[in-house]
Amino acid sequence: MEHRLLLTKDKPAKVSFSYTVEWEEGTIAWASRWDTYLTSATNSQIHWFSIVNSLIIVLFLSGLLAMIMVRALRRDIAAYNLDEEMDDTYEETGWKLLHGDVMRPPNFCTNLVDSSGVEYR
Repeated sequence: MEHRLLLTKDKPAKVSFSYTVEWEEGTIAWASRWDTYLTSATNSQIHWFSIVNSLIIVLFLSGLLAMIMVRALRRDIAAYNLDEEMDDTYEETGWKLLHGDVMRPPNFCTNLVDSSGVEYR
């Protein structure tokens, strides 16, 4: 059943698409349907190039991340050591600003506790 439709720019056309599926019952049991793919690969067919390539990429990205973190920490530690040598009036920057706020209770703690339903002692 084939129908041809002439499409032009000046006249809109409604095109309907359809397809047909025919299901056939196979002879392979459901539990063993992947056996062909799993048992066909022998030890000589292991994709060593893909495995080595993945390991190299992981090592490269790990090294890149470690280098970035070491540079950031080295700069912070150098600034911290320099700060110890200078006056105490030097303004702290970066992660050192957070050390005093970590264990400090928030302002209006009772309002926060009341609105969240948590018990505070």
